Amino acid sequence: MSMTRAKRHDRAHRSIMADWAELLPELVQGIADCVLSTTGGGEAYMNMRAVCSSWRSAVAKPSPLAAITDLRFRPRHWVMLDLPSKKEDDDADGCLFLHVLTGRFRFLRLPVLHDHILVGASDGLLVLGDRDQPPNLARVLNPLTGDMLHFAAPFHQPFSNLWSTAVSHSRLILWGYAMLAWAAPTSDEFTKEDIGKSTASMGAFHGNVYVVDLQRQLFKFISPAEQCDADVALIAQVPLNVDVYSDEDEEEEILFSYSLVESAGELLLIRPHGRALQVFIVDVERKSLQEVKSLGGCHALFLGPMRCMSVDAANLPSVDSDCIYLLHWVGKSEHMSVYSLRDDKMEFISSGDHPDRPFSLVQVLLRYCDFLDE
Repeated sequence: MSMTRAKRHDRAHRSIMADWAELLPELVQGIADCVLSTTGGGEAYMNMRAVCSSWRSAVAKPSPLAAITDLRFRPRHWVMLDLPSKKEDDDADGCLFLHVLTGRFRFLRLPVLHDHILVGASDGLLVLGDRDQPPNLARVLNPLTGDMLHFAAPFHQPFSNLWSTAVSHSRLILWGYAMLAWAAPTSDEFTKEDIGKSTASMGAFHGNVYVVDLQRQLFKFISPAEQCDADVALIAQVPLNVDVYSDEDEEEEILFSYSLVESAGELLLIRPHGRALQVFIVDVERKSLQEVKSLGGCHALFLGPMRCMSVDAANLPSVDSDCIYLLHWVGKSEHMSVYSLRDDKMEFISSGDHPDRPFSLVQVLLRYCDFLDE
């Protein structure tokens, strides 16, 4: 290309960029609203604010409350693959995130983690506790927007005793053995509910939180979306009209609990049955279950004691579709296995006693499902 043509090309490029920067604010905001309505639009919405100063002025930044409670801004399908380094170096506050539907990686600096204990993760949000300010007040962080929702309620029990966390609208929910606890941002304490039976799994679906126990019961956490300081929410029991649990006299070599996970717009319940697994779609409105033999041909599930997730196997190397990867116990040893829905076959991957290094992507994702910073 000649020097003259190069100069013309450069001027044309600058002209195009200038035209984008000079779009009417209402047009930019309209585009941003359309982007926000798409799946995963929260990230693109925030990227639009970084294009130029005029776009940043036109595209409103969500409030800290909206960044947590508005499902459009939640970093759903993003998982944090590593913990911040304990070393005092330039990358000590850096964390690697993976988008499990597209396979995209993103490195984010989160210096706020230096002053907080990472308690759990749910729907892309990080649940934190104050590290140096007893009694360890609860926090919820949106890692993509940087917004944090502060809670007046403290964590009283040791963090290692918390089994799982979830966020329903503006409420933070914790669950452990036969116990649910929740708090609104203005609550002084966590409200506890003894559900009387061993809890197997908790999962988020369409902004609500569901819990399944070991006695054929599915609970829905009822929380009003528009009132973050409303009265204590209720736990509503949703009976299951089909027996999805193993008989008590079955001898199971693999110790694995029941799991709830959202996948491709459906709430799934996974049932262990000897060395096999069964998958059911939960119809919350009709309070019924429908067994399925496939995950749509492109998805795979990762199940662990802390959390479960669905990924797009087509965009993740070494992950097979219509497979369920699980972190479970065989006797007293922690194992990683994969179950294929296509041929009803369970295969061993590795054990916690002798992990293969370097970790594969499958192992990294399974460790995320068992992640808890103590």
